[in-house]
Amino acid sequence: MYVCLCNGVTDREVKESIQQGATTLRELYQELNVGSQCGKCCQCAKKILNNELLQIAETQVQVA
Repeated sequence: MYVCLCNGVTDREVKESIQQGATTLRELYQELNVGSQCGKCCQCAKKILNNELLQIAETQVQVA
């Protein structure tokens, strides 16, 4: 699914960026240019970011 139509960024690319260490919308912007044009994608990108970070945190708690 496309998250950012202006820059052709998909949810898969956003998730990969998060798995590689991105933890903020600013980092996604720097790496993928999410939100650099019209800004309509920011809400969706933030939702994906929050969900992925939550999953990462839950996995780390289960391991510990």
